Amino acid sequence: MHHKSDAEVPWDSFVRAMNPVLKRAGRGFRLRHQRSLALGSPVRVNTPAGDVIRFPIEVRGGEREYAVATVMVRGELKRFYDETRLEDIAREVAAEAEKYPLTPPVKPGDLVLHYPS
Repeated sequence: MHHKSDAEVPWDSFVRAMNPVLKRAGRGFRLRHQRSLALGSPVRVNTPAGDVIRFPIEVRGGEREYAVATVMVRGELKRFYDETRLEDIAREVAAEAEKYPLTPPVKPGDLVLHYPS
C-alpha cells in the first residue's frame, strides 16, 4: 500500500474540496461542450512569503486536455475550506473555460486565482 507523505495529504484534501465545486460550476459547460473542469497535478512553488501550491485547472474530456486557469493555494492546507471562496474561484474558471471550449488559451495560465484570497 502506498503511504502518502504528510505534504501530499493536504493537497488531497484541497482536491476533494475543490473538484465537486468545479463540477457544479462547470455543469453548463459540460452540457454545452461535453467536457469537464478538474484540477490538474499540483506543484509546490517557493515564494518569499512561503510555500504556495499551484494547481492547474484543466478542461478534460476531448482530444486535447489543457489548463484554462491556475489556482495558487497559500498557507497551510487544511481539512476544511471556505466553500464560498471555492465557489467564486470555480465560477470564474467556468466563465474563462467558455472562451476555450475546444482549444487552449494562447497564453495558458493567464487567469491566476488565489486561495484563500
